[in-house]
Amino acid sequence: MPVLQADGHQLILEETSDWNAVELALNGETVFRCNMHDLDFGGDGELDPLCEEARKAVLNVH
Repeated sequence: MPVLQADGHQLILEETSDWNAVELALNGETVFRCNMHDLDFGGDGELDPLCEEARKAVLNVH
């Protein structure tokens, strides 16, 4: 997610058992979850409301 990288976060991608799931975890705790098909593809994520929701979830952990 370029939106998180722009905030200075390092991403580690891991395969999950559910191919349609997107999960963001910090320190072993899942802070955001959605269905991959609900995301808008083809952009940097700045206009996608789910990407902004994910960004806020990460920021609220700190």
